[in-house]
Amino acid sequence: MELREAALLSSILHLPTGITITSVHPSATELVIRVMCHTASMPCPECHQPSTRIHGNYERTVADLPCAGRNVLLMLTVRKFVCSTPACPRKIFTERLPGLVQPYARMTGRLIALVPFLGLVAGGQMGTRLADRVGIATTPPTLLRHLMQLPLPRTRAVRVLGVDDFAWKKRFTYGTILVDLERRKIIDILADRESATVEAWLLKHPEIDIVSRDRGKEFAKAATLGAPQARQVVDRFHVVKNLSEVLREILGHCRAEIRQAEAPEPPLEKAAEEERTRPLPTATTWQQRTPVQVKKVHQARQASRDDRYEQMTTLRAQGLTQKEVAMRMGMSERAVRTWLKRGAAPTNERHSRRRSIFDPYAAYVLQRWQEGVHEGKQLHEEIQT
Repeated sequence: MELREAALLSSILHLPTGITITSVHPSATELVIRVMCHTASMPCPECHQPSTRIHGNYERTVADLPCAGRNVLLMLTVRKFVCSTPACPRKIFTERLPGLVQPYARMTGRLIALVPFLGLVAGGQMGTRLADRVGIATTPPTLLRHLMQLPLPRTRAVRVLGVDDFAWKKRFTYGTILVDLERRKIIDILADRESATVEAWLLKHPEIDIVSRDRGKEFAKAATLGAPQARQVVDRFHVVKNLSEVLREILGHCRAEIRQAEAPEPPLEKAAEEERTRPLPTATTWQQRTPVQVKKVHQARQASRDDRYEQMTTLRAQGLTQKEVAMRMGMSERAVRTWLKRGAAPTNERHSRRRSIFDPYAAYVLQRWQEGVHEGKQLHEEIQT
């Protein structure tokens, strides 16, 4: 290749000064360009003293930016120099080409600058497909490795912080997500949701004025100890959720009380007689009673389902189709069909036996009760023993 043509190609490819093209070998998918450096001397990377004594050379393959949809490979003829400084620990060194490629790199600097952005835009697998379309030969691990080497964005001062947990693996491993609510950006992710971890993070950010969190005790403790200067508020999602749950429970209680008022009450004497004649359970049939609060919640939900079923039957009697009834009541057509076919609202009763720490001692306490020991303190001391 003539010097004029080599200089023209070097300017087109934006090669650094002193690096010239010796030959070009195009093919259907690749463009192989042989390049070498003609600088007379090269400074030692240890003592920085220039050396002109050449020890030898070797060939190095480096990928560059694509050209017309073809992979570009630079076949660099790299020279080795002998350092002439007696006190320098490095006797032989390889010439450096900082404007083109870094030591031990397999890609030029300008290609390395492009690869991480492919990973940012499309990820690993899709980024590899996109790179192949434009003529860059790479793999998903390479894209992700360069992506992970990008510097983290600088975090600005956070005034309003949102704290919530999320699942790395649902029901097993959970983490904590921290959000700048004013900019609506995620600023950090913690490996767990322990209060000590969140507290340590908050202590590093004394500029926080408001902490928005859920009703959990762990985050409340972390915010109290880690950011005592901040005002704690409940985030909007949990406010609406808690309000809807309380309203549902209140309305359910109202339905249950209305139904109880409409039903005829049994005489007090009859109820007392049934309580006295109720037989004691045996050790095999004993079962812990459902707490009163849980029982009320179940009754409230059942009353709500019964009312929905009555509304459903009323709309059906007015001539509406099952699809129209479902749209009117905000239910699925399958649920409406199932309820009407069943003829009643479903009862979600718990059939599994509730576990209790009293289970191992139930048989003994029942036996002592039947023997005439009815004092709770004595029975408690005996099972403690």
